[in-house]
Amino acid sequence: MNYDEKEWVKMRISYDYYRIFYYVARYGSFSKAAEALLCGQPNITKTINNLEAQLGCKLFLRSNKGVTLTPEGEKLFEHAEIAFENLSKAEREIISERNLDGGLVSIATTEIGLYGSLLPALAAFNQDYPSVRIRIANLNSPQAIEAVQKRVADFAVVTLHDKMDSSCYTKKIRDFAEILCCKKGYMDGYEGDVFSRPYISINRSSYTYQFYQEYLLSQGIHKEPDIEVATADQVLPLVQAGMGIGFISEFLAADALKNGFIEEIPLSIPPRNRSIYLVEDKKRGLSLVAKELVKYLHNPN
Repeated sequence: MNYDEKEWVKMRISYDYYRIFYYVARYGSFSKAAEALLCGQPNITKTINNLEAQLGCKLFLRSNKGVTLTPEGEKLFEHAEIAFENLSKAEREIISERNLDGGLVSIATTEIGLYGSLLPALAAFNQDYPSVRIRIANLNSPQAIEAVQKRVADFAVVTLHDKMDSSCYTKKIRDFAEILCCKKGYMDGYEGDVFSRPYISINRSSYTYQFYQEYLLSQGIHKEPDIEVATADQVLPLVQAGMGIGFISEFLAADALKNGFIEEIPLSIPPRNRSIYLVEDKKRGLSLVAKELVKYLHNPN
């Protein structure tokens, strides 16, 4: 701590002193400041005298017409005005968020998290609270969790690997299945091993890649992807185009299966179900708007 900081700490000037100074300077009058602050003028006068004594300089020039700022007073008001405008803005934002008439919620999610859980919750929440701004970051699970830890996102909606950082709080939202799919008729007449066909997978930086590599190894299958994509929703169009086989989340595959564009490849031992989780940072709480959105996440209807 340098000399100036020590002197500042030693003075310990009350916040109320600066608040009263701000109103006197703003209105140019002790009496008008007293009216605005709902307190007596003698108290205003005493406070300003105390503030001037602690700072060691005059802040106002008194006259019959009111008060005007001295050069020192102008310098102080320049900073006080910024501070009080920011505080007033913060108060308005907090009140808006409390009433859900405004505010911002930032979410980090994967495609599976978005389509599997988040989207219906967002639609219902937005219909009820259209004034709340929503920011969505499309990331893989490790990146989304990191965004929460770095306070870039309020929370994340992702799939998880078995190992999870203890600094995060997790709560399961839902389970889902992923099915091995191919283009309709792609496997007709083929008698070889299923995984000798081109295999399409999300890239190796994701938890999904780790999950399916562990599943394949548990079945004695050593197979690296022939085609890697950046996001889970990119597997479907490549499978549908007949470029290979790939695991697709049941909710992403539903329409294409129903319309006959793709078909499921039966497996004697299918992968275990996976889960979508809400991830929060244990070290900080959620904002009011984020808390409300989380309620919709667990019950979108």
